[in-house]
Amino acid sequence: MALKILYRGTNNSIPVASATCFTQENYGANAEGNDTLSINTPRGVLGGSVAAISSGSDYTVFPGTDVLRPIGLFVNDAAGAAFENAPAVASGKIAVIKGKASVEVDVYETVKADTNPAAYEVGTKLYCSAQGLLTNEVSSEGTVIGIVTKEPSLASPSLGLEMSL
Repeated sequence: MALKILYRGTNNSIPVASATCFTQENYGANAEGNDTLSINTPRGVLGGSVAAISSGSDYTVFPGTDVLRPIGLFVNDAAGAAFENAPAVASGKIAVIKGKASVEVDVYETVKADTNPAAYEVGTKLYCSAQGLLTNEVSSEGTVIGIVTKEPSLASPSLGLEMSL
């Protein structure tokens, strides 16, 4: 899974990754029907998924949900690929991009998009889903993470956004 940075905001590596950053299940009951994920999607937070904070946890980042306060997007997968160095696992820290960055992500909610073909039109507001992915459905928490700047298509399935965090 990947986050492509088009215009860099601020990369923050201060927060410690919570244990759930490495164990989050990205496929299964919570994400079946999402065609940006598959049975081969690794566990742990994914590059392009939403990073959040939780009350009472100083300088700790969590996988996003629709109730936690989002602070940005994870830059890389927490676990990394088997053949790569795993700095997040080794250090317990993970980079989060925030600020007025322009990025493209290849993981986002598609189940809702299937029922609404105009779900990701340019100008659509993006929020965090219960699974920690970008969605057009307003979250319980309500923070706008960004605005769609590039619609995903079959030829180019990445979703472009201008971050507003």
